[in-house]
Amino acid sequence: MPHPMPATTRPLRTTTHDTAELLLVDLATARYAPGDSLDVDTVVREHRVTRGEVHLALFELRRMKVVVRAPFSGAHVVVWHRRFNEVLLRDLVRMISVASTKATSLEDVPEPGVRRPACTAHGLVLPADVAHFLDLTRAIAQVLSPSARQHVLDDLLLPLEILCSARAVAVHDMRPALGETVRGAIVDLMEAAAHYGDWAQLPGLASDYVTALGVDEPPVRPVD
Repeated sequence: MPHPMPATTRPLRTTTHDTAELLLVDLATARYAPGDSLDVDTVVREHRVTRGEVHLALFELRRMKVVVRAPFSGAHVVVWHRRFNEVLLRDLVRMISVASTKATSLEDVPEPGVRRPACTAHGLVLPADVAHFLDLTRAIAQVLSPSARQHVLDDLLLPLEILCSARAVAVHDMRPALGETVRGAIVDLMEAAAHYGDWAQLPGLASDYVTALGVDEPPVRPVD
C-alpha cells in the first residue's frame, strides 16, 4: 500500500496550471488516495494559493478525469488510481490514430516549442522511454486541429508528465509489464515510422507501448 507523503509548503503560485500541477503531484505522491475529497481550504493553506485558483484547478482536474464532483455534496473526489494512467494513454493512442491519417512524415509537421516536462518543476523525473514517448506524441499532435491539440496537451500530456513519473511508479507500485529497454525500442520504432512516413504503423506501435507500460498484474475479472 502507498504511504501518504506529508504535505509541504511551497512558494506562492500564480496560474491555474501551476495549482493543478501541485494537486497532480499530491496524487502522484499519495497525498490523496482514491475516494478522498479535496478540501479547498486545505489546498489553499498547504499550497499558498487563492481559493479562485483552487476552484479553477479543480475544474482542470475534472477535465482530466482524475477527480469528479459528487452529485449532491458538490465535493471533489479523487478517482485517479494506479491503473488510470492506462486510460489516459489509451486516449493518446486514439489521438495518434486520428493524426496518422493527416500527415505523411514527421518532417512535414511543425515542431512544438522546446519545453521541460511539468514534473521537473516539482523535483520529479520521467523514465527515459516515457519522456521520449510523450515528446513524440506532442510532435504528432501538431497535425490536429487547434482545439484537439489543446485537449491533448492540457488534458492528457500534462497529467501523464506527473502521474507517470518515477516517484509515482514507486509510491503506487506501478511496475510496468515490460522493461525500459523493450519499451524504449518500441518508441524508437514509432519515431522511425513517423520520420519515414509510415504513419499507418503508429497506432499499433503506440498500443503496444501502452501495453508494455501498463501495470504488471492480471486484469481484474468481474465477479459472477
